[in-house]
Amino acid sequence: MKLSFNFDALLNRTINMKWVRVLATLLAVIAVVPAFAGDVKLIASSKPVVSVGERFEITYEVNADGRNFRSPDFGSLSVLSGPNTSTSSSIQIINGKMEQSYTKTYSFIVQATGEGEVTVSPASVIVDGKKYTSNSLKIKVVKGSAPAASSQSGTGRSSGGTNRTSGKTGGLQDDDVYVKASVSNKNPYIGEQVIVTYTLYTRVPISNLILNKAPSFTGFWSKSLTDNKSQLKQRKQVINGREYTVAEITRYALFPQKPGVLTIDPAELQCTAQIRINTPRKRSNDPFEDFFNDPFFNRNVRNVETTLRSKPIKIKVRPLPEKGKPENFGGAVGDFTFKSTIDRDNLKANEALTLTFTVIGKGNLELLDLPAPEFPSDFETYDPKISSNIKTRKSGISGSKKFEYLAIPRTPGDFVIKPVTFSFFNPAEKKYYSYSSGEFKIHVEKGDKNASAVTYSSSAQEDIRFIGKDIRHIKNGPFDLIPANVFFFESDMFYILLALPVVLLILVIILWKRQEKRISNVSMMKTRKANKVARTRLHKAEKFRKEGKEKEFYDEIAQALWGYIADKFSIPQANLSIETVKDTLTSKGADEKIVDNFVNTLNNIEFARFAPGEKTGKMDTVYKEALNAISQAEKGLK
Repeated sequence: MKLSFNFDALLNRTINMKWVRVLATLLAVIAVVPAFAGDVKLIASSKPVVSVGERFEITYEVNADGRNFRSPDFGSLSVLSGPNTSTSSSIQIINGKMEQSYTKTYSFIVQATGEGEVTVSPASVIVDGKKYTSNSLKIKVVKGSAPAASSQSGTGRSSGGTNRTSGKTGGLQDDDVYVKASVSNKNPYIGEQVIVTYTLYTRVPISNLILNKAPSFTGFWSKSLTDNKSQLKQRKQVINGREYTVAEITRYALFPQKPGVLTIDPAELQCTAQIRINTPRKRSNDPFEDFFNDPFFNRNVRNVETTLRSKPIKIKVRPLPEKGKPENFGGAVGDFTFKSTIDRDNLKANEALTLTFTVIGKGNLELLDLPAPEFPSDFETYDPKISSNIKTRKSGISGSKKFEYLAIPRTPGDFVIKPVTFSFFNPAEKKYYSYSSGEFKIHVEKGDKNASAVTYSSSAQEDIRFIGKDIRHIKNGPFDLIPANVFFFESDMFYILLALPVVLLILVIILWKRQEKRISNVSMMKTRKANKVARTRLHKAEKFRKEGKEKEFYDEIAQALWGYIADKFSIPQANLSIETVKDTLTSKGADEKIVDNFVNTLNNIEFARFAPGEKTGKMDTVYKEALNAISQAEKGLK
């Protein structure tokens, strides 16, 4: 009977409800106090027999809340993921007796790379300040399919299923990472909008992605549709049974300008790919070993500089049809609407009016033009003011283009502005369309005789001619007189101006010397304050981490580490590289372990952008690692 007899007894004896609440509170407090059924044990388990190329799981379970887990040496096994941590706990109260169990699990996904017997050395964990070591594992790797078998472990527990794969693991394969160009239409009309997209596909962690050579669009008018400030959006996609991380690199809107076969030349990108190697790992006393045992951050990898090129694409451009082409067609291709407005049709002579035409839609907006309106000969006109409101989206270019014409009638009367016709070709419907503005009737009244200037309403033309100002009146009133026989030559002002260039030259030399001294002092101060500046940037990165701003966080962390080296040793950031950092720290007498830690930290910051997993945990670990790298470097360089 579970717990119920306690409350029944209490109710039967009519004990005060106050004591019932006290008893319930005590039970709740006891339930959350960790209690362990036995001694602390760290147990390793895995499949005893696997096949070459097979992926399988190795788990380490500890029946306590462990800290500072140290990964084992996996020998020739390739680590794909881990350590992945999970916990479980349970509480049982039977006949008034409470039993609690707690388990923390560290799991790794590994891959067998060659035949033979592999020995996985023991792992270790710290519980309440005491170190506990697991059992070692012996795994037999066979050629072909491995027989079904239960996992080997200290207790005989079995682990989950397996997933088979095959392929090389010693180097970078062609399908591990590549870039692909795709177009929305390979047979467009002249002026028709075509979207070309460059997409990156990768199965391995990459960093330092640089566009070495932008694609060439000979015969096209092009416009980028990519926001350079935005972060690359990633997604997962399975291709031929393999999962890829896919990210769109850039996208362009193209408008072919001539018929025939046009070629979009390849784009060229450079990146650093991280591939796994099967060299055994060395044991280290680094307190952040757990972090580096992650497959995207461990030392059992090699960085490979690789160049990616897209394939050229041929576009067959069709000429616009001659059938139904309007006489006033100006080359507009797309889907548009046309509007016309006039701000006033009743005004006085020498006042200004504004005639506005607006084209709205999707297509080659930035290339289109309108026929100029025909104003009466009594109107003074100006070049149009053209303004565009172009929107670039992934689907292409759209928006509006406005043409504003300013006109000034000089004589009174009734006038007519003839209609303006706008024509365009719709490639989706393969038809021409025409819109007309209609005619505008203008009534102009006689202007004021004393009007000396033109008035206007909406257009900001700066070159409007003023009338009535061409004859100047005789000036009346007092005049400024100059004494006779007084000359500038040999006057006081003459000698002051003569000496002024010499004085200015002396001042320039003094300021130049002072500036040289200031520059040298700035370099010295930057060296002294390198650590302080780096910690200020880390503090800013910590703020971004708490706000969940992943891109800003990684940018600030990278600036802290690179800026520390640049300020510490007065190295221009343009000259910084991984090799420069390594050589500089080594030449300054830094310990090899400190140098390796600092260099690995720089690499890991870039890898973390593409690493899967929960972003908050990654940012926490990267922040601690960067703080530790700068602290160790500062101590080692004193």
